[in-house]
Amino acid sequence: MTTTAAKPPRKAILLLAAGETLIWAALFYVFATLLLEWERSLGWAKTDLALGFTIAIAMAAISSPIAGRLIDNGYGRFVLSCGALFGCTALAALSTASTPLMFWVFWVGIGIAQGFCLYEPCFSVVTRATGEAARPAITKITLIAGFASPVAFLPGAAIAEAYDWQTTVITFAVVGAALAAPMLYLGAKMLEDANLIVRSANAKTENRDALKRALRRPQFWLIAIAFPMMALNHGILLNHIMPLLAERQIPRETAILIASSIGPMQVAGRIVLMLVEHRVSSAMAAAIAFGGVTVASLILMAAGASAPMVFAFAMLQGATYGLTSILKPAMTAEYLGRTGFGAISGWLALPYLAGFAIAPYLGALIWTAGGYDLVVPVTACLGAAGALCVFGLATVGRRKA
Repeated sequence: MTTTAAKPPRKAILLLAAGETLIWAALFYVFATLLLEWERSLGWAKTDLALGFTIAIAMAAISSPIAGRLIDNGYGRFVLSCGALFGCTALAALSTASTPLMFWVFWVGIGIAQGFCLYEPCFSVVTRATGEAARPAITKITLIAGFASPVAFLPGAAIAEAYDWQTTVITFAVVGAALAAPMLYLGAKMLEDANLIVRSANAKTENRDALKRALRRPQFWLIAIAFPMMALNHGILLNHIMPLLAERQIPRETAILIASSIGPMQVAGRIVLMLVEHRVSSAMAAAIAFGGVTVASLILMAAGASAPMVFAFAMLQGATYGLTSILKPAMTAEYLGRTGFGAISGWLALPYLAGFAIAPYLGALIWTAGGYDLVVPVTACLGAAGALCVFGLATVGRRKA
């Protein structure tokens, strides 16, 4: 397939950005927002609660290759919108959970939806529709969607305190279904109808062959190992941030502000990357990202109950992790090509989302063994391991399909 010089419709990018902001808040950040509230009101073990989110991300990993193949076949608008509607239905049903088993079952549905409507499938739609113009478009989407965490944490905490957690999840579900789903449908439809890509008659065969070639390349496996390390690092810290700060005797209001700052700092990091993108390679930016989250964990290790140092951790963690959502699809396209991008990206999402799936439960297990004083050093080691993989990827070099 070949690309044209046309730019993607601005309205389409804005719709996708707004839709992703709301659906991330509803289907992803809601867990970290309500974890402490669930622990208090339901009285279940932290590991039981964390297992729900682990199951969700595992289901997202399993469903991602299916979503990628459907997107390659031209059904992106339905993948995103129907995924959002299904996920919000499961989220509303979560309000009826009275046992851990029911809790886990509803997170299965939410997880399947995540694989169909969060960043991975959205960026596959954008890349498939816009080709060479994908990275700037993805950057614009992430600049807006980076505010998903405060959109979840601030209203979520307020609603839970004023009413209860059941009202909170129902509110998020209604907003996601009424606003996010139609935004995602319209944004994807505009991109797909713009016809920025001219495809050959053998597109399906070319996509299938591109995936087979990618699976034989060391670049694929280095990407497949590196970014799950980031997912583990950030997934553990994000999903345990509220109880972690509570254990350090940081006031709840301050903890909410700290947790909410991670999202805006992701936006700040992406803005910096956008300003210097012509002078910094994707591999170098990835090395900075992995190094940054490693240093952030080290700061958190030394912070104790110092709110300023914990804020410093949140700022660095957010700014450097925020680069991941741009760099992962960009490096996939640069090192493995754009042909069959949906399927390749979907398969790469398996280990990445598996990292997120394991993260909350793994964090809970490590906490059981040694508290958060053990959890935080482990996250530093994960960041360092990812950095080593990025250096290996830079050494191997690019090979486009």
